[in-house]
Amino acid sequence: MDFIDETNLYTETKELPKEYLLLKLRMYFNKELLEDKTISFEIYDKMQKLLIKKMDKILLEYKK
Repeated sequence: MDFIDETNLYTETKELPKEYLLLKLRMYFNKELLEDKTISFEIYDKMQKLLIKKMDKILLEYKK
């Protein structure tokens, strides 16, 4: 599943907050930067972990 499909899946359900979708977009851009060799793997990995942590927090708050 590519990014467009993932984004459509989440936006069609309209169940997740927009902040979550923005974080998904940032994850996609982070991946693109790594593939273009604009950033190193270390930076990519740190950013992904940070984004996932924020996304998990949003999901936990949303489920309450």
